[in-house]
Amino acid sequence: MAARDIYVTALLSRAAERAEPQAEASSGYRRERPLFVQYTNPEVLACYGRDAAHRHASLVLTHALANTRSALLLTERYLLIPASHIFEVPWYRVFLGCLEPLVRAGAVRYVSPVPDLADYREMKIHEYRRDAVNPYRHTDLRGACAGPDFLWAPRSGAGTAVDIGALWRGELQPGGDLHAVVRGTADRWHRPRGRAKRLLERTPERLEGQAFIARFVERTFPVPLTSPERTRLAFFLSRAYLRSYLLDLDAALLVDLPMGDMACGLTPDSDGMRGRLLSAHRLDLLLHWLGIREFVHRLAEWDELLRLRSLPDFGFLVDRAYDDGSVNALRVAALNLRGAARFRIAATYAEAKSNVSTAAVALAGSTSTDTPPWRP
Repeated sequence: MAARDIYVTALLSRAAERAEPQAEASSGYRRERPLFVQYTNPEVLACYGRDAAHRHASLVLTHALANTRSALLLTERYLLIPASHIFEVPWYRVFLGCLEPLVRAGAVRYVSPVPDLADYREMKIHEYRRDAVNPYRHTDLRGACAGPDFLWAPRSGAGTAVDIGALWRGELQPGGDLHAVVRGTADRWHRPRGRAKRLLERTPERLEGQAFIARFVERTFPVPLTSPERTRLAFFLSRAYLRSYLLDLDAALLVDLPMGDMACGLTPDSDGMRGRLLSAHRLDLLLHWLGIREFVHRLAEWDELLRLRSLPDFGFLVDRAYDDGSVNALRVAALNLRGAARFRIAATYAEAKSNVSTAAVALAGSTSTDTPPWRP
């Protein structure tokens, strides 16, 4: 076994050295990036017709736990949860309670501009001061979010509101995402479009320190928005919000989820987004090929998922899965794995590890032509 492990390590290292320049050029995926958790964000979910706080709370929680299993496998670091979710989502203490082993391991952290959640709450009370139901006014900090194991990840950028404001004026111009909103507002307000645009350009200042979210922004408009305009506005704000966090934290995002893509219009071609938008469907395909999908999504404990993602073999396979130039070779390796005597649909960590290792050796061997295949 020791000799085999030495062989596998050498083979993977050689294959990685050969594939790394091509992988970086084609995908930009980096496992050392943390993953930003957007799939519990009320504003993002609302873009896809989901009411995270009330009507769809149970459904969103169920999907959030499933998504976390996938997200955990796509980073060597940790998942970043905005501190706002703790206060704005009524079931968040339940969610964090389910993730307690990950919290204790430092694999889930909260991100905010200040480390003390009580201080953060005081900041946000002001931002939501005109909200009919201020979610920060009566929230208790108990459970996992109040424990010493829940680690803080600082955010030191200019802040979301500043970043959204910097994009806002440009998107109001002809050709911008919000120019149709300017036209519609001017027509219903019965004012020249130039005047409507000048008024909307002052929205960041007219918010007077309130959170830059759709329901507060809509109140600054002189007339009600139509349903398509509200959708366009909501998507722009959530897209700008996600972009701000991803760039500030040098993080990635799990997208292409069962409840929607959850990227709010961000694409790999968007400025700065190359390698940051990771398809959950693509990961699921890899897990299926490896015969470990059921294990990952249904059977594995959190600590087993942490062990699985730490395997060099698994990291190698995920790297190749997100490199378009290597997917075909990975598919062939998976087919070879299915024919191996030791292959079985994994029900235990040991079986999952065996499948992963066998597939990694097959794939590494196919990219290292000067190395003969290892034989047990």
